[in-house]
Amino acid sequence: MDIDPSELSVAQQAALRQTSRALVERISTSYIFCFALQRHESRCTHCFAQRTSKRWFQADILLVYSDDEQRCLYDIQHHANNLNTKENRYTTVVMGRTEAMERLAAGDAFVCKVFRHGALLYSHQGGLPGRQGFICHETLLQKTREGWRRWFNNSCQFMDCAAYCLVEHNFGMAVFMLHQTVEQACKALLKVMLHMRPGTHNLAWMLKLCSTIAPEIASIFPRENPQDIALFNLLKNSYTDSRYTAGFKVKEEQAWALYYRVSSLLQIAGELSNRRITEMEQVLVPCKD
Repeated sequence: MDIDPSELSVAQQAALRQTSRALVERISTSYIFCFALQRHESRCTHCFAQRTSKRWFQADILLVYSDDEQRCLYDIQHHANNLNTKENRYTTVVMGRTEAMERLAAGDAFVCKVFRHGALLYSHQGGLPGRQGFICHETLLQKTREGWRRWFNNSCQFMDCAAYCLVEHNFGMAVFMLHQTVEQACKALLKVMLHMRPGTHNLAWMLKLCSTIAPEIASIFPRENPQDIALFNLLKNSYTDSRYTAGFKVKEEQAWALYYRVSSLLQIAGELSNRRITEMEQVLVPCKD
């Protein structure tokens, strides 16, 4: 389905345009696409306060940066992903122009889908390059299966290691294994649902992107109070702290709390991905008379 920003309110459309301009000002940019939009509306009635109504939207963006951009990928990702407001939220995937054009020419499912159906928010050249018009569904299904088996199997194995560490009361190593579980599960989910594999260890970014696919993921790792923030930071920082910080320690209740949350993530990723692969397989099933 083509993305149509005109479905947003006038104010939201203006916010999306402003975000696009801000990205261009920060980063040397070739193209900006919006490839997913979620609109939300909430109403609150309280006997001790006035009735409130709030609207906001969430957008997934592909930013193709120019080859003359001098900053490293990490810096580009950082500059592209800190434009959120309370009303409008953005998750940006960044990719170099050369890489994007090579993927487009090769029929990469993610890039071709975005270039074909995404909403073009900015083009340095005022237009688009030639678009790949056909992707072999059977090949796409095969690559999706392979990516799913690889990343999700990895996540399950790391989860088994985390369980062993918990039994052995090695809570610091357990949390590190849970970090790896989340990272691999997110990569599996993004491979199946968006046909992409991010080359990053940034859990916050991957979970943010996954939550646009499955909003319930955001509730697994909430960051709305100091306790939840501390718990998520413990998980995120364990990637380096468990290996390089001598005083890294984790309480038993923290490790178990993260274990149960990660278990919920695995269940969601498994159910969604298996359902999507089944849908893709059905396309190849010949119709019976």
